[in-house]
Amino acid sequence: MTKFLLPALLSGLLIAGSAQAQSVTVTGGNGGSVESSRDCIRGAGQATCQRNTTATTADGQTASKSRTRVTNENGTTVDRTGYGGTTTTKQRKITVNR
Repeated sequence: MTKFLLPALLSGLLIAGSAQAQSVTVTGGNGGSVESSRDCIRGAGQATCQRNTTATTADGQTASKSRTRVTNENGTTVDRTGYGGTTTTKQRKITVNR
């Protein structure tokens, strides 16, 4: 059950507000922890949101990942850097004609 509770708790806390920096740290029963922070800046027709997550094991090993999402008139670009350091970029633009 705790496998499902932790992601639900983190996503609920990270989505809870807008345009404010937020962070949460959850420590498990074995001493490991996950720290996640989120910050969004909006203005001039653009929104830039950054999320950083660091997991630390009970014996001190760490792994980090990050995501930056930029949305403007040209669409949305998401850059992700995973735990292994690999970066991927995805771009999306949706046009609605009426």
